[in-house]
Amino acid sequence: MSFSSDTPKFRVAICGAGIGGLVLAVTIGKFAGRDVQVDLYEAHDAITTIGAGIMISRRTSAVLKALGLYEEISHVSMKPSASSHEQIRMSDIPEGGFEWFSPIVRQGNPVYRQHLVDILKKHLPSSCMVHFNKRLTTYTKLPTGSLILHFADESSDNTDVLIGADGIRSSVRKTLFETIDRDLIDPSKIRHYTDPSWTGTLVYRAVVPVEKLLETDPNATTLEDFIV
Repeated sequence: MSFSSDTPKFRVAICGAGIGGLVLAVTIGKFAGRDVQVDLYEAHDAITTIGAGIMISRRTSAVLKALGLYEEISHVSMKPSASSHEQIRMSDIPEGGFEWFSPIVRQGNPVYRQHLVDILKKHLPSSCMVHFNKRLTTYTKLPTGSLILHFADESSDNTDVLIGADGIRSSVRKTLFETIDRDLIDPSKIRHYTDPSWTGTLVYRAVVPVEKLLETDPNATTLEDFIV
């Protein structure tokens, strides 16, 4: 069977328009062109993100260079010096703590999540269609191998390949394990794979206005690399 240059060979559905889903859509568009139609389904009415900065590692930088995004993203990333002083203390202790004076080896530069998402959105290929307010609930596989996607608004769509980038409570992962051949997995462990569980590791993170930090500690070494 032959395909014209304007006819996609198959469809790829990506559930979740977070950083992972966006990068995948950009990658498919760059290397597959119009041979692959991408449908990006987002549960909310816009592509946004929650959180502060993330670190762009050397490996990630190499991927961004391959996608042609590195220069644009580097312009919005912060460039702290190669070493700095850090103070670690419990949140309920206003003074004291442990001072760390050893140089910190940085593996990359931090970038604000929203800035990264905004750049990725600009580079979505023309072969990608974004569908908003589409929260996947489940999917069914047809004898032909294609998939029917079912959404919370009672609509449906079809695709050839489904990729779950829909977070810790992934409906894609849940449906996969609930419908998998019972000869491949112990049925008693289905919930272990479908439901998120606490690993025992907990991390707190907060953003503090520079002005308030200066009021508390005018000589804070954290600010040495930044212009206030």
